[in-house]
Amino acid sequence: MPLTAVPGVRAVATLLAHAPRRIDHVLIQGKPAGRRAELVEALTAAGISMRPAQRTQLDGLADAAVHQGIVALCHPTQYVTLEDLLGPQTLVLALDEVTDPRNFGAMLRSVEAFGGTGALITSRRCARLGPTVTKTSAGASEILPVAMVTNLGRALDKAKEAGVQIVAADFGGVSPITIDWQVPTILVVGAEGKGVRQSIRKRADIIASIGMAGQTASLNAAVATGIALHCAHLSRTR
Repeated sequence: MPLTAVPGVRAVATLLAHAPRRIDHVLIQGKPAGRRAELVEALTAAGISMRPAQRTQLDGLADAAVHQGIVALCHPTQYVTLEDLLGPQTLVLALDEVTDPRNFGAMLRSVEAFGGTGALITSRRCARLGPTVTKTSAGASEILPVAMVTNLGRALDKAKEAGVQIVAADFGGVSPITIDWQVPTILVVGAEGKGVRQSIRKRADIIASIGMAGQTASLNAAVATGIALHCAHLSRTR
C-alpha cells in the first residue's frame, strides 16, 4: 500500500506524539529553524529517517496544503467499521455530503479538541482523508478513527438500534446547550448551503440550531460543528 503524505509542522508533530510507528520517513526542505528545527530534532531522536527534498516535491505531495517545508510519509491510516465507533462514550461526527476537505479537516480538529470519539463519512459525495484534511485538522485526522459507509441513512438507523442518539445540526431546532450529550451521540452536519438532507433530518432524534444575533444567515459548517461540540464537551464534563 502506498505511503500517505502528512504535511505541516503541527500535523507531523501530532503524528509523532500519537502514532510514531506509522512514520516511514520525513522529507525536509532546506535548513530547519525555529519550530521546524525542534520537530526535526524530536523526529531524529525517535530514530525516524530524515531526507532532504525540494519545494516542488513537497508541493506535489501536499496537494495544495501548506507544508511549511516538512512532509512525513506514513503508512496510511485504515478506515474502521461503523460498529467500531459505537459504544457507551460515543460522540461521533457524521458528514452528510460535506465535500470540502478543508471543512472536513477543521471539523475533525474540533472533534478531537472537544473529546469526540470519531467520524463517519460516506463513500460518495463526501470529503476523504488526505493531505489537505490532515493539514487543516492539525493532525487530528491521523489519530481519530474514521468509518466510511455507503449509505448514511442506513448507518444512522443501525446506530439508533444500538442506542445511539442522533442529533442533526439544522434550522428550526433547539439550542445545543439544552441537549443531553452524555448519552452516546452522533452529530450530523450537512454541506454548506444545502444543510442536512430531509431523508437524514427525519431520522434525527433532536434538531440542534445555533441562535445568532448578527445579520448573517448562517455559520460556516465547521464553525457550527465546533460550537455544537463545545456544548457537548460542557455537558459531558459537568
